[in-house]
Parts: sequence; C-alpha cells; structure tokens
Amino acid sequence: MSTNETAAPDFSEAWREWATQSERQWNEFFNQMMGTEEFSQSLGRNLDVFLHFQKTMNEAMGSFFTAMNVPTRTDVLALGDRMLAIENRLAALEAQLSAALAAVPSTDTKAKPARPKRTKRPPAAAKEAPAN
Repeated sequence: MSTNETAAPDFSEAWREWATQSERQWNEFFNQMMGTEEFSQSLGRNLDVFLHFQKTMNEAMGSFFTAMNVPTRTDVLALGDRMLAIENRLAALEAQLSAALAAVPSTDTKAKPARPKRTKRPPAAAKEAPAN
C-alpha cells in the first residue's frame, strides 16, 4: 500500500447520515400531517370502529363461553372480587377473635380444675345424714 492512495470511504458513516436525515424528514412530514383536522377526524372514526368491533367480539365470545359452560373473563373477575371480600371479612373476624382472646385473663393450664368432693351419697343427702 503506497502513501499516495486515499483511505476507502466510510460507508457506515454515510448510511448513518442518510438514516438521520431520512428520520428527520419523516418526522416533519408526519407532524404536519397529524396536525390537521382531517387526520383527527379520521383517527376518531377509526377508533370508533375499533371499539365497536371490540364490543361485538366481547359479546360474541361471552355467548360462546356461556354456551360451552366456560367462565368468561368477567365471571372470573367477579369471582376474584367475591373472594377478596371473603378474605377481608375473615381477616376482620380473626382480628376480633385475637382481641377477644387477649382481653380474657389467661388461666394456668397446669392447675387442676376444681372438682367436687366425691362421696358415696349425693351432696344433698350427705348434709342430711346424722352424725354418729
């Protein structure tokens, strides 16, 4: 390689420059286009069509799942809400039970429970018996 030869052109730099200029041009074009009233109206109509389609599909799938006796997303969400309510009520009951148990004085579990004195006669008959 001689010193008179020039370096090969950098194609990656040329490509990056072209991509940057192209992106700027497209951004300018779309910003101008999206700023028009026609674009807003068109986008609104497309959104309305999409929402109507989505509603129709949800109703159709709900009917299909009902016919197949399979729960729908709405059914599962409702079941989840009911389970959450049950869990909240259970937690409240547990808290009340803990508070009630804390208020009761503790008893010594090793102490023997009080038992009546055992006699051969019933207690009333033992009192009436004559002393000999």
